[in-house]
Amino acid sequence: SEIFTKNINMPIDQYLKKLKNAITANHMHVIYEMDLIEKFKEQGFEKKFGKNFNRNKLDSVKTLLLCNGYVGNQVSNIDPHMMALCPIRLTIIGQGKTTTVVFIKSSSVAKEGRIKDLLNTLDTILIHTIDLTVDDYMQEAHRIGGYDDQFSGN
Repeated sequence: SEIFTKNINMPIDQYLKKLKNAITANHMHVIYEMDLIEKFKEQGFEKKFGKNFNRNKLDSVKTLLLCNGYVGNQVSNIDPHMMALCPIRLTIIGQGKTTTVVFIKSSSVAKEGRIKDLLNTLDTILIHTIDLTVDDYMQEAHRIGGYDDQFSGN
């Protein structure tokens, strides 16, 4: 699919803290953050649209713009037109005790060559970043130590 989707059983406020830590751990930076539902309310859309406003009863829809300077530089070196993909945009949707993270895979835009390979790598970095926030195996591995700690001499 061209759109990556991951559902997390955690309220958005809790999840965002984990996500931002994972973003930093994977050498990216949040350069912009906006809550669309709040912005719509500020613009008067709740009153203007009446019963048609936020019919899905979403608690929050956050947009995060991310940057990885190394990857951005590589993109500009290979195909400057692909800078249209920079910065990276993640959408985080909160509804009750569930959070959903979605993004359009950058690799779905490129057709071939070095840029396609680089954008595949970028998508993988994003997916791994999101997985870091929910992967109990990684937390357990960190708690018990690495391979050398467990199997010294093997």
